[in-house]
Amino acid sequence: MKRMIVDASLPQMLPLIPEPVELCDTAGNVLGVYTPDPAAFDNLDPGISEDELSRREVEPGGRLLTDILTDLERQV
Repeated sequence: MKRMIVDASLPQMLPLIPEPVELCDTAGNVLGVYTPDPAAFDNLDPGISEDELSRREVEPGGRLLTDILTDLERQV
C-alpha cells in the first residue's frame, strides 16, 4: 500500500487518489488509511469511443502469453 504524508495539500489530493493509501505524519507514523469511494470514479470518461473499443477487440495480432513467458525465461 502506498503512503502519503499528511500536509496542507491533503484536502485537494484526496479526490484524485484512486486507491487506498496510508496517511502518515512527517515522522512516518501511520495515522490511518484512506479508502476512496468507488462511486466517485463511476462516471469517468475513458477518452475512447465504443467504435474504437470494438475495432480493437477484433483486430488481429498480439502474442500468446506462453510465448511471452518463454521469451522472458530465456532472458534470465
